[in-house]
Amino acid sequence: MGAGIALQSAGIDPRIEAVIAEAPFASLREASYDYAGLQKYPLLGKTLFAPGAWVMLLHGRSLAGFPAAEVSPVHAVAARAFPVFLICDSRDTTLPCRHSEKIYVAARGPRWLWVVLDAFHTAALGYQPAEFKRRVLHFFADPSAAP
Repeated sequence: MGAGIALQSAGIDPRIEAVIAEAPFASLREASYDYAGLQKYPLLGKTLFAPGAWVMLLHGRSLAGFPAAEVSPVHAVAARAFPVFLICDSRDTTLPCRHSEKIYVAARGPRWLWVVLDAFHTAALGYQPAEFKRRVLHFFADPSAAP
């Protein structure tokens, strides 16, 4: 959830100049469908198990005090232009690459998407440690240049 929260925060807080986000969710609604679909069958989460996703979002609203279904990093990156470096793990079933891809398409500022082959959820550092370090440091040295 941290990657999505960082993107959401950057959409409204100009003190956040750039964001690196590995395995972010495109929207809480979309992520709830992945979870309801047992993280392997999002179509089930949008159809047969949709009531489970709706209950999860309703419960989130009661806990947070705001409509959890409206939490959307996609809307955040579209609302404010800031550099964003998205890291997608190709074998991630928790938050598949389509989430990062949606954020990438919506982003108004400089943006990069790195798909880490064979990596599972938030495992890019473990699969490609040298390349991970190189890209992250390069991005923070110059967020407007491709890592």
